[in-house]
Amino acid sequence: MDLFLHARGRRAKWLLIPLLIVLLTSCYSVRIVNKDGVPEPDPLNQSGNFYKGLKVHTLDTTIKLKLAEGEFHLIERCASGGFFSFEYRVNLGGVLLSAVTLGKLRRVKIKYVCLKEQN
Repeated sequence: MDLFLHARGRRAKWLLIPLLIVLLTSCYSVRIVNKDGVPEPDPLNQSGNFYKGLKVHTLDTTIKLKLAEGEFHLIERCASGGFFSFEYRVNLGGVLLSAVTLGKLRRVKIKYVCLKEQN
């Protein structure tokens, strides 16, 4: 009986590891797209997703928030003055980091495409 419980506990550990990996990498994202704008092109970008042929700016960092700071800027302004698309992505690991630090640290992953400059 004792051998059966030991083997069962070992199997439970091996099933728990893939579940944790899936949960920590699961995420959600919000993408806002300007339907009337013309995106800044990048013919070298051959990714097979929404960003194919577009010049993508990516920001992947952890920010530290302080009580004294009212606001801060992470994104460089686009030369054209506007965004074509903006995507904010959060995964469970980032949510857990924010919860453990009571909102002091935030994991931020942002992708954005600027509008094409008008000549």
